[in-house]
Amino acid sequence: MGGIINTGFEDKQTNEFVEWFADKTIEQLISLFNEEQPKKGWVSARGRFLSALREAFLKSGVDCCSFISDKSMSLNHQIGLEINVIVQIPES
Repeated sequence: MGGIINTGFEDKQTNEFVEWFADKTIEQLISLFNEEQPKKGWVSARGRFLSALREAFLKSGVDCCSFISDKSMSLNHQIGLEINVIVQIPES
C-alpha cells in the first residue's frame, strides 16, 4: 500500500488539517487512519491530511513506532491500540 514521506515542504505552508486534529482522541485518530488506509487515490489535500494526521499521532504521546518513523508513516496495514502502543494489524 505504501505510505507518506515527510519532506518538510508543508512546514512552509499552512496545513488546514493540523488544527482540526488537535482535539481528537487517540481512538478518533486511529479510526480516521483506518478509514483512509485502504484508499488508493492521491491528491494534494490527502497528502496534507495524512501529514497532519501523522503529526497528531506523534503529539499524542502514544508509541507509534510500529508505523511511523522519523520521516514517514506507513499505510500498509490498519492499526489498533494495545496498552498505549499503536500496532499494525496485518490482514488475515
